[in-house]
Amino acid sequence: MSERPLVEVRGLRHYFQQKSGWLARRKRVIHAVDGVDLAIQSGEVLGLVGESGCGKTTLGRCVLRLVEPTAGEVIFDGHNLLTLSAAAMRRLRREMQVVFQDPLSSLDPRFSVEEAVAEPLRTHTSLSRPERRERVLTLLEDVGLGAQHLDRYPHELSGGQCQRVALARALALHPRLLVLDEPTSALDVSVQAQIINLLAELKEAYNLTYLFISHDLGVVRYISDRIAVMYLGKLVEVGPTRAVFESPLHPYTQALLASVPIPEPRARQWRFILEGAVPSPANPPPGCRFHTRCPAAQAICREQEPPLRSVSLDRWVACHEHS
Repeated sequence: MSERPLVEVRGLRHYFQQKSGWLARRKRVIHAVDGVDLAIQSGEVLGLVGESGCGKTTLGRCVLRLVEPTAGEVIFDGHNLLTLSAAAMRRLRREMQVVFQDPLSSLDPRFSVEEAVAEPLRTHTSLSRPERRERVLTLLEDVGLGAQHLDRYPHELSGGQCQRVALARALALHPRLLVLDEPTSALDVSVQAQIINLLAELKEAYNLTYLFISHDLGVVRYISDRIAVMYLGKLVEVGPTRAVFESPLHPYTQALLASVPIPEPRARQWRFILEGAVPSPANPPPGCRFHTRCPAAQAICREQEPPLRSVSLDRWVACHEHS
């Protein structure tokens, strides 16, 4: 891996206003992403996990500048994306792409497979139509499809086939970074395995870097080199996949792993179950945001917010127990 990360996120925040109350006259501020620092090395797969609503998808979209962050920096290969002009950002978008959760809704129903995969080639390259068609065929073959799919439309494809088309489209411009937002959660279990294996093959073939967003810890454990655990807009633990799964440091990480079904329940190392609901991101609790559900919470946890600090080689945790 290179010394300089391909992606660096520094102090990233994204707040948005949500209307509430009678006739939606009042507005409240949602702290979707609230001060995240993260680095992704070139060639690695970083898994981003957490409960629904914790800010994973918003963080991924902020990294690509699909939504504008409220504050912070996103550095891609030395370029601060948040200071680039529209023209400069357009040129750099060739190098970073996204694959969304629902493959059917991410494809234009009016476009055939050939048109969908060729669209980025028409926009960003000067290839002729025969050259674009040849490139599209190559991409389809790389994702396990063929010429027989060129003239089909999304409604004529299965969910797995639609996701393969979405992958082919994302790879059309040879990007360096792919943000994969729950790419298998809308698929059948057998198809999920096929797509995960395909992603592993494509990573090697195209020399890709992945930000893999998921709530499925089994999938994340299989494909990721490192894991970042998110809770209520903040990262609570970051570390190598094997180390995090074998010895999680943060109580929230332990609770997540305790919720994963295993063949021998008596062999489970972490037995506590989370109680209560996730606090509202519009009114996060003071101190550690997990203290309202943490079985090991102390007085300091209710008063002071623990920073994400290094506790060992490539292990980071935001917990007063490890300060």
